[in-house]
Amino acid sequence: MTMKKTTPMSGMAAFQTLPSVDGWAMFFKPQARMAEAMIKQNIEMLEFLKARFERDRLMLEDLANAKDQTAAMGLWQDFWQRMLSDYSVETNKLAASATEIAEQAMRTASEEGAALMSAAGTEKK
Repeated sequence: MTMKKTTPMSGMAAFQTLPSVDGWAMFFKPQARMAEAMIKQNIEMLEFLKARFERDRLMLEDLANAKDQTAAMGLWQDFWQRMLSDYSVETNKLAASATEIAEQAMRTASEEGAALMSAAGTEKK
């Protein structure tokens, strides 16, 4: 006669129900949207840095080819004005993105709360 192996948790397995596919989506979709917003923000920042570093490289090339000190000082001045402007514009973009992510976090928390209530069978009517 074969004996069935049991573990302390095997008796509890019958009481544990796995969420349905719809239930899983209720929990996962808000998290996926939040992750997508964060990834978009990272892409924006990386694109800015790439463009900024390219401008920095070009400035060094121009500075090395400057004919005299006056031309070099003009390049240096233009570089700093452009750099400050670039960072100012990017800071505004990132602030708007952070606001959007905070709003998304609030929606995510609300959706997750609703999903938990639904899964528990205590939906608001």
